[in-house]
Amino acid sequence: MENFVIYKLIFTCEAITDISLPSYSGSSLRGAFFEALRHDFCLNKNMATCLHCPTSEVCPICRLVATVEHSSERGAEIPRPFSLQPIIKDNANFKPGQPFSFGITIFGQTLALFPYAVLAIQRMGQTGIGQRAVSPGLFELREVKATNPLLNYEQPIYSINTRIVNVPDLAITHDNVMSFAAKLVSDELCLNLLTPLRLVLEGRLVQQLTFRIFMQRLLRRLTDLNRYYCNRDLGLDFREILKHAEKVQTLHDDTNWFDLSSYSNRRHSRTPVGGLTGCITFKGDVANLLPLIIWGSFTHIGKDTTRGNGWYQIAGSLS
Repeated sequence: MENFVIYKLIFTCEAITDISLPSYSGSSLRGAFFEALRHDFCLNKNMATCLHCPTSEVCPICRLVATVEHSSERGAEIPRPFSLQPIIKDNANFKPGQPFSFGITIFGQTLALFPYAVLAIQRMGQTGIGQRAVSPGLFELREVKATNPLLNYEQPIYSINTRIVNVPDLAITHDNVMSFAAKLVSDELCLNLLTPLRLVLEGRLVQQLTFRIFMQRLLRRLTDLNRYYCNRDLGLDFREILKHAEKVQTLHDDTNWFDLSSYSNRRHSRTPVGGLTGCITFKGDVANLLPLIIWGSFTHIGKDTTRGNGWYQIAGSLS
């Protein structure tokens, strides 16, 4: 991960009209974000998908929405270059004038797409989010900050007062991660699964997490992101890491399955997106694996990371 960098962005907004979001806002935010990108920047709006669009290889929006890579060994689609940190609030309803925030973390070489994200979120505010049958859900983007919670630094990059967008240069780097890992306890690891962690193993949903399964999916996630957004392979011995992970025991498991589905306006159907939430504590020697686990707290793991799924915190950290 020596050459991998990420940029964690916090978008602070202010409600103009009543906003009514579901208890889990990730799907609503992701849907509105993609809709805004297509509305303003798509060159072929009549096409149902980016996969067969003749401009897909040069279209910057495809890199965010569909991540088309025709030469990819995985076929046409590769992991999208960002994760979403949704609003985590039991009652995600906002009155006019009330602020709210959410995050988007951009990976590696795709920082150049950052201005499109800002413009799309401004468009989201004009068209509305949430349950529009209840209220329009209009808002105004007030400010954007880049943040590095490992260093406790912030960098203002947009303010409604100036309307100037600055490209963020406050990255989360390998050195930051290694320094932070050195401060953590190395024989006990407590993970707080903030949003549903949806993992599939041998065709079945994982409803009881083990450290080996967690590391298996984390290694796959970080391998893919390094390959496509850093042009590097991790160069790790997966077999040895997983063999070591099998020795790490579950000390406490307070996770529960959170059943959830997402409605697609484009497909006119619902898709299950639920997963495990809550806290789980592992006991064993995890010192050498802590840097990877810290990276995963920013990239998320599992299914539907662009909806905000798979977001976890290490106890005592600020990811």
